[in-house]
Amino acid sequence: MAAAPLDDAALQAILAGTAGETGEAFFAELVRHLAQALGTTCAWVTEWLPEARRLRALAFWVGGEFKDDYEYAVANTPCGTVMDNRRLVHIPERLIELYSDDPDLRPLGAVSYLGVPLVDTDERILGHLAVMHDAPMPADPRALAVFGIFAGRAAAELRRVRRDRELREREQRLSRLIDSARDAIIEVDTALAVVGMNPAAEQVFRCRAAALLGAPIDGLLAPPSRPTLQRLARELARQPSDQQSLWIPDALTAQRADGEPFPAEATLSRFELDGRAYFTVILRDVNERVAAEARIRALASETATLREEIAALLGDDELIGDSPALRAALADLRRVAGGDTTVLITGETGTGKELVARAIHRLSPRAAQPLVKVNCAAIASTLQESELFGHEKGAFTGATQRREGRFALADGGTIFLDEVGEMPLDLQAKLLRVLQEGELDPVGSSRTVRVDVRVIAATNRSLDDMVRAGTFRQDLLYRLNVFPLHVPPLRQRGDDVVRLAEAFAAELARRRGGAPLLLRAADRDRLRRYEWPGNVRELRNVIERAVITSEDGRHLNLARALPEAAPVAPSAAAEDRILTADELRALERENISRALAAAGGKIAGAGGAAERLGLNPNTLSSRMKSLGIARRD
Repeated sequence: MAAAPLDDAALQAILAGTAGETGEAFFAELVRHLAQALGTTCAWVTEWLPEARRLRALAFWVGGEFKDDYEYAVANTPCGTVMDNRRLVHIPERLIELYSDDPDLRPLGAVSYLGVPLVDTDERILGHLAVMHDAPMPADPRALAVFGIFAGRAAAELRRVRRDRELREREQRLSRLIDSARDAIIEVDTALAVVGMNPAAEQVFRCRAAALLGAPIDGLLAPPSRPTLQRLARELARQPSDQQSLWIPDALTAQRADGEPFPAEATLSRFELDGRAYFTVILRDVNERVAAEARIRALASETATLREEIAALLGDDELIGDSPALRAALADLRRVAGGDTTVLITGETGTGKELVARAIHRLSPRAAQPLVKVNCAAIASTLQESELFGHEKGAFTGATQRREGRFALADGGTIFLDEVGEMPLDLQAKLLRVLQEGELDPVGSSRTVRVDVRVIAATNRSLDDMVRAGTFRQDLLYRLNVFPLHVPPLRQRGDDVVRLAEAFAAELARRRGGAPLLLRAADRDRLRRYEWPGNVRELRNVIERAVITSEDGRHLNLARALPEAAPVAPSAAAEDRILTADELRALERENISRALAAAGGKIAGAGGAAERLGLNPNTLSSRMKSLGIARRD
């Protein structure tokens, strides 16, 4: 190696020239002195970019001056051989012949090369140091030793630069994390004096950090909490090094700069820096959470109270009656309630279809989950989809915020679709999808929502007729009508009308705070003879009217409440209509029930039902058995 003569004094001068420098200045002095010491035309130090397989010069000395912003790919270069083999490479001559594809060698007139990788303590390559000359550079142990010294110093400085850069990056990430935290973070020293706080702390305590630096943290705590934090800090200082943090749930009352106290939960941690102990208090205002919990408790209590009141109003047995028609319906109700089968409840207006739906839900495994009712007739057809399936914010004019639909609210429970015959055709197809696949798409959303909901539908219309008229989907009817359940009209329920009247009178008495008003014998007969086109709902209104108009305060005033109590004369159209076999059976069942009720359940003998009907007692018993009418002793 044709290095310049190098004595110990020169080496000392070189070391002294770089001793006072760091970073870019250090590397610049290092390569300049290295080129001078070895007598080469070029010397440079680089950092390694492994993902790109490139070297970026930290300092490049060539032909007596520095070359800035030099970066190159290592493929087909002598530097690439250094990096790939992770060892010193010395090429004393014929460099261009050996690396003919390196475009940078020929312009420099390069003849010889010496390079070595710079390695971190964990064997990771950080960069490299190299010299190049325009003449042969034979091997020279002294020159190699000098080169090794410079390489060692370059590696040490490169490690330091890399550590400083990583430390700055960690500090910046930590600073961003602390500054973006929603919790208040306060750092205090062993005297519990504030040494720092994040922006969230400034917002929570309504003060600037600069105003609190050096002040005791006591100013941020209500007086009762100050000794608590001091005690916990002392306890923490006595804990082992791996137990230097503790959770303070709801034990502190903090205090804003204006004196307003607020409940807080916190974490207290202890750490040491440069031999000194510090504490970090991470504190959260739980005022909103405490208020929300109190509100939830109040609402839960209110809900329980309302449920008790509703149960008291309805009674334990909402479906009152003992008529064969009602008992047959209740038997079907009990059969279907225990499963997930879809139920279609039919019946005239006012017969109690909603009570039946509620009873099915109450007896089902979903009883603890919500029962959500939707009256399709009460919602405009244009709003039904949003009401049932929900919508996203901005889905349509007026949708100012996202809203859950009734199906989502009923997830896990039951939905009762009353007056389902009023649902528009386009929405019927979407309801069918929910029934078949358990999926729905909220209005204005591209997401599909899965729900687990049992469907009970009800109608007072003939869906078969609607299918024939093209206003109701046949496939939806099949899917809803898995288990049809018919609620009989009141006029077919015999003495149930009297039982219901007495139950309503008792309910009204509880609400009004008095004894139930009584029915006279003539009133019972009036109730039985009336047709009740409005069914149970009409009966409830009549009884309430009879209570209000009672003249003696002991008896219901049906003469005032039900002036039309006489049997309703059939219309001409009704007289001309041909009755079906089922209608004839229902008519006969009702007539026999009335006779039995009038005879007090007595069949044979004077005043018995058989005498009233003009039948032989055995014949009446046979007909009762055939019609499913139970005998009451």
